[in-house]
Amino acid sequence: TSLTYQRLAAHSSNGWKVRTCPASPRFLMPDFTIRAATDADRSVIAAIHAASWQEQYRDVLPSDFLDREIEGAMERHWQDQPFGEGDVVLMAEREGEAIGFAATWCNDFVYIDNLHVRSGQRSGGVGRALLAETARRLMTQGHSAADLHVVTSNDRARKLYGALGGESAGFENKPLLGHDVPHERIRWADLTLLSAFASDQT
Repeated sequence: TSLTYQRLAAHSSNGWKVRTCPASPRFLMPDFTIRAATDADRSVIAAIHAASWQEQYRDVLPSDFLDREIEGAMERHWQDQPFGEGDVVLMAEREGEAIGFAATWCNDFVYIDNLHVRSGQRSGGVGRALLAETARRLMTQGHSAADLHVVTSNDRARKLYGALGGESAGFENKPLLGHDVPHERIRWADLTLLSAFASDQT
């Protein structure tokens, strides 16, 4: 049986508040909110990041690394990662529980480094909302373009970025915590496209 979902999004000065619910009240899902991450979020970001890699990167990273080392490696990585004043690091939460995050670094160019949503929370507009709020905040800072890398075997993510107006900028190997993995570079030459497509919850 297919269900028709209605997605409602409202923007405030604090970010996005998004409600995703199917036609039947029986399947009502609570709202999720998006806010700026703080230093207190580093461990939960690391946990979401590690779990995402364990679920999605079995075909490109060694099993021993994913099973035994990834959690500690991610914890160290995120404890050491600077959050610059112009960087955009966002948390998505539902009922007080972190369900996803996005991290974008703004140095010589704008780089969307991470977008991860917990298993079981995907396909509900969380990733789109994180990207839409990222684009909005970047444009507020005066940025007009952004790049990211996506693992070439991650067809689901590549399809999403294409649907959100991203264009391929070539293929290259990129290290993932010391392991070289094939990636596709995705570019938004105009962030208004990412904001518009990602904000469309219909």
